[in-house]
Amino acid sequence: MSRWLLVTSVRRLGAEIAKEAAARGWSVLLHYGSGAAEAEQVATDIRASGGAAKTVQCDFADAAAVSALIPQCVKLAGVPIIGLVNCAAIFKHDDASTFTPEVLSQHFAINATAPMLLTQALAAQVDAPQRAIVNLLDYKLATPYQDHFSYTISKFALAGATEMFARALAPNVRVNAVAPAYALPSPGQPQQSFEQQHNKTPLGYGVTPNDVVAAALYLLEAPAVTGQVIYVDAGQRFLPRDRDFAFFAS
Repeated sequence: MSRWLLVTSVRRLGAEIAKEAAARGWSVLLHYGSGAAEAEQVATDIRASGGAAKTVQCDFADAAAVSALIPQCVKLAGVPIIGLVNCAAIFKHDDASTFTPEVLSQHFAINATAPMLLTQALAAQVDAPQRAIVNLLDYKLATPYQDHFSYTISKFALAGATEMFARALAPNVRVNAVAPAYALPSPGQPQQSFEQQHNKTPLGYGVTPNDVVAAALYLLEAPAVTGQVIYVDAGQRFLPRDRDFAFFAS
């Protein structure tokens, strides 16, 4: 029987996770909100390498649509969905003095509520084998700073949900998370700024997408691991910052 995995938002890290999962024998459902062409390109790449992939659209701001996504994926796959990697997120800048209820709600809907609803639906499948969920968090949860207030608060919520679901859903579902440092430039950050900051870590090494992918796939396939958060940050959390990475020019 094919092992089917849903990866949400197959842009950036999501695309790399989906491709590596397919290379390891997973059949992959590629979620997108907008940008169908990007998702189709990832699916084409996976098929060209001999893997199985299908695309599926869902607006994560619509809670009812999110709750229906796993059943929709089951119909597409023809078998239960046993893997879920929650990559989808929005990342709008605000801080403690500028956040609004509207922006906070937007971040919670996509970054926290949607992954929770997908977890709930994945766990509700009948006659499914053990399932595995990996949530993408952020290394800044270890040393939070003032920028991206709503984003960070929403990721704190998802971190808490990771452990609560791991406790509640065992033995049928394992739930873990990866908390990466910047493996890619922040949206809108110049490439030069990213490169100047990237390897300023205690290990003197800049985290790459491959590092994050490796951690996510480990957790997806590790039968004895649940309720864990792996920080893939080269020790970056040991160097607290007052501002976001993107605000440092050098």
